[in-house]
Amino acid sequence: MEIKWLSYVPIYLALCEEKSIAKAALRLNCSSAHISRQLRQLEALLDTQLIQRTTRQFNLTYDGLAFYKQVKALFAHAEAINEGLDVTNSVYGKLRIAASASFGSMLLSEHLADFNLSHPNIELEVAFTETPLDLIEQGFDVAIYFTETPPEGYVGHYIRHLQCQPFAHESYLADHPVITHPLDLLDHNHIIYRNSEFTLDKWCFINQTTQEKTNIILKPTMSFSLVTVMTEAMIKGCGIAMLDEMALSHLDSDKRTHIINILPDWFTPNRLPLYILYPKRKHLAQRTSLFVNFIRQKFDKTN
Repeated sequence: MEIKWLSYVPIYLALCEEKSIAKAALRLNCSSAHISRQLRQLEALLDTQLIQRTTRQFNLTYDGLAFYKQVKALFAHAEAINEGLDVTNSVYGKLRIAASASFGSMLLSEHLADFNLSHPNIELEVAFTETPLDLIEQGFDVAIYFTETPPEGYVGHYIRHLQCQPFAHESYLADHPVITHPLDLLDHNHIIYRNSEFTLDKWCFINQTTQEKTNIILKPTMSFSLVTVMTEAMIKGCGIAMLDEMALSHLDSDKRTHIINILPDWFTPNRLPLYILYPKRKHLAQRTSLFVNFIRQKFDKTN
């Protein structure tokens, strides 16, 4: 049986993932007029409107989204077959990655560069965001996010937890009351992490020697959805920030010297497990599998 729409699928995938006729044309190295003509022909073949387009908006219809998910899975399967038959064992193509803006940029920048050097034929497109994305709907292959439980329909590989401590610049501490117990934090200014999904203002402190537990809620004077901005505000002396050590790891030695771990005899339980996630598929594209294994190995060495 002839499948007349099959040849249109690469153009349709590019349209859905670029959300622009011009960008899809640039991606496929053809004209915008050709893309528009191919889309009209595909919709005529299917007798279905796939994309609602105006001069300002470009949105998939309900049927268009359903078709995208099906053909995306179809092509992932086809790529897996093709890669399995490739006797040269070369891996190529685009890999789209979504990652936590705050932690992904700090944790991944060096690893992404190393992966590119190891696999130069794989084009990496990385989107840093604090809003978890529907990978299938938005055309991403892999995500690296903090989540208590990987979403249904996804494979999740654990990378690490956050282990936070209260940090402040010595200039702030010089002008504010001394802190010897977690309850003393209630009398201070706090820089809090907050995004659309959660707020890190509730903390349990445990004494390393006595195992005494103290639960407190920190009242913010400032809140941010980016850890880098939290860190800069803390360095400026704006208040105390609950930070994982990795947030400070990229600071130069001079800046790091003036930052104090306020309660070194206390610790907080692990928070927010970090996972590398990808849609559950019978046949995973080889470039996706390579990236997932590469990142897991990198973090296995550092944990």
